[in-house]
Parts: sequence; structure tokens; C-alpha cells
Amino acid sequence: MPSISVITPTVRFEGLPIVQRALRRQTFKDFEWIIASPTKPDNVTNFIWSQDPPKKEGDYWAVYKSYNEALRKAQGELIVSIQDHTFFDPTGLEKFWFHYTQDPKNIVSGVGNKYSDEDFTVITWKDPRERSDLGTFYKCFHNDIEWNYCAVPLKAIQDVGGFDEEMDKYSSLCGLDVLDRLNILGGWEFWLDQTNKTYSTEHERLPNWEEKLPFREAYPKRLMEYKKNPVLNYL
Repeated sequence: MPSISVITPTVRFEGLPIVQRALRRQTFKDFEWIIASPTKPDNVTNFIWSQDPPKKEGDYWAVYKSYNEALRKAQGELIVSIQDHTFFDPTGLEKFWFHYTQDPKNIVSGVGNKYSDEDFTVITWKDPRERSDLGTFYKCFHNDIEWNYCAVPLKAIQDVGGFDEEMDKYSSLCGLDVLDRLNILGGWEFWLDQTNKTYSTEHERLPNWEEKLPFREAYPKRLMEYKKNPVLNYL
């Protein structure tokens, strides 16, 4: 069984070859790649396909159910989540695995900028989490962990019962759901590794992405529910 399960949820198949290029260059080879998507991609190879579960009425895109379905297929003890359109350093998985072996309670995010094209020369967005005064590896807040590129022990996600599928009607995973509930539950530590970098190409967001953000009304209400019961039952 592989040590790491890399999970990429997507509806933008044009960004998958960039991820595959990064995975082929990894120094750490003991991993599997799970793609969660509505249909099976035909522009990449050597992956496990996790088909999107059917949407409920009002769902935006079933990212939360997609993650849960992919996690049921995952055989690795460490989950690495990586967004489409994203390249990362050849030592990326090796670094995530190192932090996990040092302390299996570590939840670690890398950092990275966005670029205009696949040459990664012109920065169009700079990661605000990068700091010059805290060293290369430092503790952070739970909402500093970015699902676009992070490593979370499978046990951590199981401890809170998986992703909250009630949030599927919204567009963003940032600072929500699993990380909030792990923070409330306690016992897990959140870190940033500034040496573990990504290089993402600019791509259009899905239609209505901004208006589907849950931060305005839905998230504060859901957070109150999490505080009463951080452990849900979706896995």
C-alpha cells in the first residue's frame, strides 16, 4: 500500500498535465494519485479515478462529497491535496512525508505564487502567507492551511468524520470544515513549510464563484454547529 495518497478534485482537465508533470519528478515515489471528477480524464495517466457522487438540489459543485469519495479509495496514511493547474517542487512529497514522520500530529501546508503561464516567470499573485521573519517552518493558524497544497494525516480527517457535505452548495474550502473542526477538537498542530513551493498558472474560476462563497452568512452559522459537535459522520 502507498504511504501517500495525492488527491486532486477537478472539473478543469486542462490543468491536470501540470500536476502529472510535477508528480513524475518527485523524489518520493511511494504514492498514488486520485483524481476526483465528474467524468474520467483522458489527458493524463497513472491515476485512480474517483467519480463525483450525484449532486443534491442546490449544490454548486460537490467538492466535499468528492473528497469523501476519494478518501474512501485512499490507501495512504498521509493525504496530500493538490489543486489542478499546479506544479510543485520535486521534493514536495518527500518534505510532507518527513514532517509526518517527525510528528504524525502535524498538518502542513506549502506556499506558492500564481504565474501567467507554464514558464513560471511572471508572477500574477504573490502568496501573502510567506514571511521572512519566522524561519522556513513555523506554526500557523488552522486557516493558514491551504487545501490547494497541503498534507493532512488520514487519521485527522477520520477523527472529525470527513468533509461536511452540507457545505457542497458553496464554492470555497479555504479555512472551512475539516480544519475548523480539527482546531476545535484539539490535539493537531498546523504548520507552514516555506521551502515547499507551488507554481500555479492563472485559470478562470467557475461561474458564480464569488457569490457562492460561504463566508458571508452560511459559514458563521455552520461554525456554531461545529463548536457544538466537531465530529460528523461522513466517512
